[in-house]
Amino acid sequence: MSSKKYLAVVFSALAVLLALAAAPIINIDPFMHYHMPKEEYLYSMYKPWYLNYGIIKNFDYNALITGTSMTDNFKTSEADAIFGTNTIKVPFDGASFKEIDMAVREACEENDNLKLVIRGLDPVNVFKPADYEEYGEKPTYLYDDIIFNDVPYIFNKEILINETFFNTIIYTRWGSKTSFDDYMAWYSSYNYGKQEVLSKYTRPEKTDQKLEYNASAVEMVTENITENVINTAKENPNVEFYYFYAPYSIVYFDRENQNGMLEYNIDSLETAAELILECDNIKLFSFFDNYDLICNLDNYKDIIHYSEKTNTDILNWMKEGTGLLTKDNYKQHFDNMRQFYLNYDYDSIFE
Repeated sequence: MSSKKYLAVVFSALAVLLALAAAPIINIDPFMHYHMPKEEYLYSMYKPWYLNYGIIKNFDYNALITGTSMTDNFKTSEADAIFGTNTIKVPFDGASFKEIDMAVREACEENDNLKLVIRGLDPVNVFKPADYEEYGEKPTYLYDDIIFNDVPYIFNKEILINETFFNTIIYTRWGSKTSFDDYMAWYSSYNYGKQEVLSKYTRPEKTDQKLEYNASAVEMVTENITENVINTAKENPNVEFYYFYAPYSIVYFDRENQNGMLEYNIDSLETAAELILECDNIKLFSFFDNYDLICNLDNYKDIIHYSEKTNTDILNWMKEGTGLLTKDNYKQHFDNMRQFYLNYDYDSIFE
């Protein structure tokens, strides 16, 4: 056999092996990169950074819920009933404003039918740099339609064995269908209440130094909110955006008070609100004056994460207009926050 024929045979055999390896991944598509889930399979949905962009690109919907773990427990069935929508949920636990905005932009670009975006805004992310990303390593090859960079997906031993054969095929045999109500939901896995929250909290020593909310801080918040919250809404005037500040518990405010960060937090939230309220197709909600919620630790599993009942309440409150900030009321809202949280008897939490 000549060397040319030998190389041809080798390359042909290699091509066949690669095709055999890629075929199950492309066909089943465990991360939904190419198509909707196949009806004959049940998909084990537990990796949002791998799944969410496929969901955004390939599912049929006109409303989207996204944010950090503060949005994990939303039920799309409730959103559909309350808002009359067909909703998907694509949370990114721990993500920054930039990382979440990337997904919102993708949904706006991919789906001409998109009418409503419900997005949580975590207070701890308001005063971070505009280009800040929580996760350095992400499967960006799944975030576009460029087939040439899909090699890490379709020729991936771990995805072939673990995700395609084990998690999908085995899950199809023994599992149950994952709905968007259940996707990333964690509420049933935890206990709630004062004892539970305080057992996970180490109270910092009280500092007399307070972080100054200066011009540099205002500029950072302005850049972050403009680039990662407002611009996408302005570029998509036919989409309505319901944004809400995630209502952290009173123990979170204790931590910020102990660290000398409390006024800085509130000031940054007010700056962000002032900017957001200039955008006509964004409705911004804040529940920080709902003291029955925030001061009742029965609603929380730790200092920031609330139960699924609060997620349900948030959907209803937004529909009713409860907690809606406007140009007329937002300053009073934040003045009330300062009055309450700067004067709260935080020591009483630990009695």
